[in-house]
Amino acid sequence: MATKTMQHSTNFHPPHKSHPVWLGAGLAAMLLGGGVALWLLLGRGEADIDPSDMLLAQMQAAAAGGNVPAFHALGGQLRAVQGSGRINVVASDVPASQCVKAGWRLAKLGTVIVNGVLPQRLSAAKLSELCEGGATLTWIPD
Repeated sequence: MATKTMQHSTNFHPPHKSHPVWLGAGLAAMLLGGGVALWLLLGRGEADIDPSDMLLAQMQAAAAGGNVPAFHALGGQLRAVQGSGRINVVASDVPASQCVKAGWRLAKLGTVIVNGVLPQRLSAAKLSELCEGGATLTWIPD
């Protein structure tokens, strides 16, 4: 049996020298892309806040004994009243869609009364029915 010896190829080519300009440009592009992505994710300002979130925050602040503004984020009247030893936060003239959103979230934090009606079982459908037109939303925190 004949043995074959291995030899290096005569076409051996050394690796190219890296060009620092291209490496720097690539690194700068990656940093720029990461910065833009971070800005898009974290750069949401006040203009992007949902009005029902603002109403919810105002009602929670009023319940905590904070300074109650005369009008809430949606333009209606906001007041905090003592009733039966507990604080009641009342928001008037709340649009239907915002009433449903805020009412649903407030129901998890206490008792919600819509237009003077305290539903036995609260559901999104029941809130939609009660919030038709300009609603008055009363919240009694737990």
